[in-house]
Amino acid sequence: LEHTSVEAMRRCQVLRLMLFASVSSSAWQRAFIGGSAWPRVRVSKILDTQDNCVNRGHQLHVVIRHAAKKSKGTGEPIMNGDMVYIKVHTGKYIGEIDGTTKLEWVKARGTKKDIDHALKIEKGVGDGQINSGDVIRIVMPNRKHIDVMGSAVRCRKYNPRGDDMKLTIFKKDGDGPIESGDAIFIKGPGRDYLDSTPPEKIPDGEVKARWPDQGDWQIMWIEK
Repeated sequence: LEHTSVEAMRRCQVLRLMLFASVSSSAWQRAFIGGSAWPRVRVSKILDTQDNCVNRGHQLHVVIRHAAKKSKGTGEPIMNGDMVYIKVHTGKYIGEIDGTTKLEWVKARGTKKDIDHALKIEKGVGDGQINSGDVIRIVMPNRKHIDVMGSAVRCRKYNPRGDDMKLTIFKKDGDGPIESGDAIFIKGPGRDYLDSTPPEKIPDGEVKARWPDQGDWQIMWIEK
C-alpha cells in the first residue's frame, strides 16, 4: 500500500510539470511587454490535489482553455482577387496606415467593414480558391501590398513579385479551402506570424510579426 501511495505522488508531480510545460513559450514572451505571465491562458480546473492524487491514483485531470473561439466559416469561398476584411483578436479591422515620418505602418483600428478596411487578397500561384497553406499577398486600401521585414509590418509599394510581400495563410481548424468567417493565421515571409497587441498595452492598433506562434494574439478572422 505504501509503495502505491509513493508511486501515485510521483505521477501527480509529473503531471503537474506537464501542465506548466504545456503553456506556450509565447506567454512568457508576451509577459515582457508588460502583461501577466499567463496572458489569455488560464487553468480552469484542477480536480485532484496532491492528497486526492494519492487517494485516487494517477487520475489528475487538467483542463486548459484558450480565449480564442472556434473557426466556423459560412461556406462562401475566398477567391483570388476577392475584397475581404481581416479582423484581429481585438475585434478591430486592418486598414489604417500610420507613422511619424512616413505613413507606412499597418494598423488595425476599424470598427466596421467599409471601403477604408477593404483588402484585396491575391493568390501567389495560379487562380481560383484560396486554400490553407497558400502563399498570398494582401493589397491595402491605398493599393499597396503589405510587406513584412523583421517584426515590422508595413505598406510601402505595390510589387506582385516582392519576397517581402509573400504571406502564408492558414486555417485555425483543419486544412482545405478558406471560407468567409474562418479563423486564420497569417505568416510572414520568415517564421513569424502577424499579431496584434491588445489596446490596453499599446492602444494604437499596431500590427507586428514577432513570434513563430499560432496563439491568441495571432488569431484573425477573414470575412467578405
